Amino acid sequence: MSGENEIQEEKNYEEQYRNWKQNIPFMYEICINHQNKWPSLTVCWLNELEIDQNENEVHRLIVATQTNNQEQDYIKLLKVAIPKQIDDKIDNTLLNNIWKTQAVGKVQEELQIQVEVEINRVRQQPNNQLILAAQAGDGEVGLYDLSKQSKVQALIGQNKEGYGLSWNLTNSGQLLSASYDHKIYFWDTNTAQLINSYNFHSAEVEDVCWHPQNPNIFLSCSDDKTFAIADVRTNQGVTIQQEAHSQEVNCAQFNNFQSNLFATGSNDALVKMFDMNKPEEDIHTFSNHEDAIYSLQWSPHQRNLLASGSVDTKIVVWDYFKIGNEIKAEDEKDGPSELLFYHGGHRSKVNDLSWNLNHKHLLASVEQEKNILQIWKIQQQLWEQDENDEYIQSLV
Repeated sequence: MSGENEIQEEKNYEEQYRNWKQNIPFMYEICINHQNKWPSLTVCWLNELEIDQNENEVHRLIVATQTNNQEQDYIKLLKVAIPKQIDDKIDNTLLNNIWKTQAVGKVQEELQIQVEVEINRVRQQPNNQLILAAQAGDGEVGLYDLSKQSKVQALIGQNKEGYGLSWNLTNSGQLLSASYDHKIYFWDTNTAQLINSYNFHSAEVEDVCWHPQNPNIFLSCSDDKTFAIADVRTNQGVTIQQEAHSQEVNCAQFNNFQSNLFATGSNDALVKMFDMNKPEEDIHTFSNHEDAIYSLQWSPHQRNLLASGSVDTKIVVWDYFKIGNEIKAEDEKDGPSELLFYHGGHRSKVNDLSWNLNHKHLLASVEQEKNILQIWKIQQQLWEQDENDEYIQSLV
């Protein structure tokens, strides 16, 4: 891209951001903008919830600094208090002003853990909430204990850095990591042993995800344009491998409720949804992003909701129940019927996003260049659940 085009693109992003900012009171129930000193490649809500003396919810989340060797890097534990319930009678502009002057809505740093190399991805162990797994920029997969504020184990064997991390929801301590050495690593973190490694991809492995119900099955995706479904009980691991996109596949995630469904995101700016039982063709292609997609997560509360984050600075929340719904001609410019909402609060590549497990429809997201963490929740009427999903059921 030429210098002039980069300047014009930056101007476009700034204009989009200004327009978005003006409409915050009409679009969001919660919208918190927090500037970190350094950008973070990762964000992860912790699965915990406290109620403080003012009956506010206290949530915690993880970010990690990306200082490019200019300063010491850290994994940081942040906390934020938000109202347990928001009175519909309170004007949102007034609410935003309240949040500016009180502890509610302020993001505060609770602790930091020193790391040797900047961290690409952090995920909390579901069976031990004090333990974090982290993919480091030098290829090390480390385990960190929040109570000890330190690294407690280095998992040895991965040859290059990666991003994908997934904890097994059934078998406590089993962890998958995806690597740019074209391999997937299967760890027993209880013993710090490498159980197996899989090399059925022919290029960098970008993401990996355990099946939410079957503890032996996992999903992976790669720069070789394919996804793979693997079974750890087989010698080679892979049971299905399918080309999914025309370009590199950066992220892949199983649906938490309909576990035969999974989604992929690619450099081709498309999100695709597949059925594991008949993976030869995608069920649906979600199209609205304008650049590569690097983050993808299904809602932990509603099976029909999927969020995707892109280099185009947008996070789109998709509702697959709305696939095939008729839209008015004047609304066609806003995107397809399944586009529920797009979050326009970022002005550079979206690095990661995370749904909160303990507060319905609360998300956190981080971006590449502006050092921004945003915590946001769309207005309630936009989340109205439509159970009329006959169209999607006819496909799966």
